[in-house]
Amino acid sequence: MKQLSTLLTATIIFSACNNAPEKQPEHNIVGEWDAHLSYKEKPYVVIGRFKDNGTYDAFIDGKLIVSGKYRTVGDSIYFRDGNCDMDYEGLYKLTYYKDSVSFNALQDTCQERVHGSSGMAMKRVKQ
Repeated sequence: MKQLSTLLTATIIFSACNNAPEKQPEHNIVGEWDAHLSYKEKPYVVIGRFKDNGTYDAFIDGKLIVSGKYRTVGDSIYFRDGNCDMDYEGLYKLTYYKDSVSFNALQDTCQERVHGSSGMAMKRVKQ
């Protein structure tokens, strides 16, 4: 009976360990992200590379489309790039999921950036 009790206790402990919630990934924009999208039934891939020095590059199908600067504050990201006025920052909300992030415009007068970024969801590229 004592062995049965010990076995039952060990089973419960191991079961509890296996049901522990997954460790959430660090919420950090630094790294490479991609999105597989389509326009008029033509697929394309967007790559975003966020460097730890506060700069970023965005590519469509391997072609550089924009470079700029960013900064994050909590769950917000501020963008500046050459497609718009480099002196003006657009403000976006970051929403992280397990291995993805989405961008939603909060305040940005640059319509080109809003149309290209707001609502965009990207998945972290494994290194």
